[in-house]
Amino acid sequence: MMDKIRAVLVPVNAECREIELQIDENGSCGTAIKDLVGERITNVSEELPDKSLGDAVCVYVSAEGRAACPANRAIWATQEMADDDRQSPFTGNTVVAGDPADVLYGDFVVVGYDPYEGTECSLSDKEVQDVVDLFSGRGGPYSGVSALGYMEYMRPDPKLRERDEWDNESSQIDEFICFKKDEAALYNQRLEDEYSNSYDDSWQNSYDDTEW
Repeated sequence: MMDKIRAVLVPVNAECREIELQIDENGSCGTAIKDLVGERITNVSEELPDKSLGDAVCVYVSAEGRAACPANRAIWATQEMADDDRQSPFTGNTVVAGDPADVLYGDFVVVGYDPYEGTECSLSDKEVQDVVDLFSGRGGPYSGVSALGYMEYMRPDPKLRERDEWDNESSQIDEFICFKKDEAALYNQRLEDEYSNSYDDSWQNSYDDTEW
């Protein structure tokens, strides 16, 4: 039995790095993960975008989440997540592709998973690279903080929202009034034209019937 397995540590405000986790006498790396992440851990691999890391990985984060840990990496929504009606923890609505879908808090660890044995195992070279790719670039250090700031910016202040709703309603009223004014103007113009035509016809008839 191996005494260590290959994993990736994703620290707050730092680049991913490959590590080795010690296997205990029970064949588990749980203790080693808790030493890095925290006493209470949870697997959030199912919350990642579909097929981003495959099914043979576990992403262990602190179960304390935002209450006890700083923002780490952002999870960006894909179109598949939107099509599956994935709910955003920020808005409660279906996620929008390209927007933050979630944020992972605190240092976390990614390890491989053997579905046949039901235990953690070493990541393959490809899995290591997939993890590094997912949590680098747009999903890299400070992306969690950026995502929170973005969603806070996109969430309108209640007073602003009330004002926007009033402005929209006022705009609709103004449009209705303008429509009615235009309608009235057209009606008056039509009456004026009809009166003018009637006057011209009357005058013409009067002229034609006059004997000189």
